[in-house]
Amino acid sequence: MSTSIIKNRNFAFMWFGHLISHAGDAVFMIALPWLMLDITGSKSLTALVSMSAYLPAVLFGLTAGVVVDRYNRKWIMIYSDIFRVLLVTVIPIALIYGFISPLLIGVITFSLSTFSTFFYPARDSLIPHLVTTEELPAANSAISVSGQMSHLLGPLFAGIGISLFGLTHLFTADAISFLFSILLISLIIVPARSVPDGEHPPKWQGIVEGLKYVNAHKGLRLLLLLTFVNNIFIMGPAIIGLPVFVREVLTADFGVLAKLEVAMATGMIIGSFVFWKLVKNINPISILLFGIVMDGITYTFLYFTDTSFVAIFVLLIHGIGIPLITVSRTTIIQSVVLDKFRGRIFSMIYMAVMGTTAISVGLTGFILEFMGADLLFLLIGIGAALTVVIGFSPGLRKLNVKK
Repeated sequence: MSTSIIKNRNFAFMWFGHLISHAGDAVFMIALPWLMLDITGSKSLTALVSMSAYLPAVLFGLTAGVVVDRYNRKWIMIYSDIFRVLLVTVIPIALIYGFISPLLIGVITFSLSTFSTFFYPARDSLIPHLVTTEELPAANSAISVSGQMSHLLGPLFAGIGISLFGLTHLFTADAISFLFSILLISLIIVPARSVPDGEHPPKWQGIVEGLKYVNAHKGLRLLLLLTFVNNIFIMGPAIIGLPVFVREVLTADFGVLAKLEVAMATGMIIGSFVFWKLVKNINPISILLFGIVMDGITYTFLYFTDTSFVAIFVLLIHGIGIPLITVSRTTIIQSVVLDKFRGRIFSMIYMAVMGTTAISVGLTGFILEFMGADLLFLLIGIGAALTVVIGFSPGLRKLNVKK
């Protein structure tokens, strides 16, 4: 990463806060389906509860975008973390005192995601105020590295932690991680952003304005469509398909699932650095499209995999393609969208990602009742790679992205 990014005090606080809280999130996301499978033994019910994590983005995403564009983005992040630490704490308490249930887990998961719906658009909209335009690709790569290091540390911690203090306190660790995030975000000094009160329309009008802005820009519409369709294929198998693949195809335990998650996170860290190098000479849109093809094709390799060692290698390669999609997309939006609309556009992207994830998780859980996880990855991988066709439209390539 560039020297100026490393020396940027405000960005450093955001980076470390992101690293710690995301490590907790990674623990939560790997522990949640395993907990549900332990409690219920039902793949479809596990998928249903997991799906609840993605519905708030659909329900509240547009409103969140208006809030992010209207209010202090730093404090939106802090308040979101405060509520999330309170919610996560309920799970270990419920496990200890014996009142845990699928319904309670579903409600907590839904509520956690509700506050995440405000947190992440606020984060991505705040970054351009902490770094220069020239530093944006490096900053986004650094945030991606932070997130993927978290996904690397999270499964490692989960694999070790479950043997030391059990599944219950993996959720306690997630709650503690949010406390560290709150502390570090509070230390960020945000440059003044003065917006006259007269520029704040009613919330419903702010939503309409955001939708009109997207409608007026064909490239943004295509970016949203590409995100929507691609995530239908990709996300469900990643969240529900992988634990089932470990249990039924590899006939392995939680430790192997943690190793697969670590391998994918390692690949994503590599991919973040690859993006940073590529974006100096290649348009982020081209990197995005290549990442989509790579992401899908590597999924298909799992069909031919029946050992943990090969699966780890496949997911390492698969992980490299993920930041080529996500970091490219973030950089494109930060470069082409006016600041006063960034919160709304990032919220729409978050809606597309999380909403389709909910659909994909639900469909995956249902399909896995009738189809093996290995065959699922073969078919889904081919379909995901083919979604790149949407990106061939001239409208997407005409976006004026600053490198």
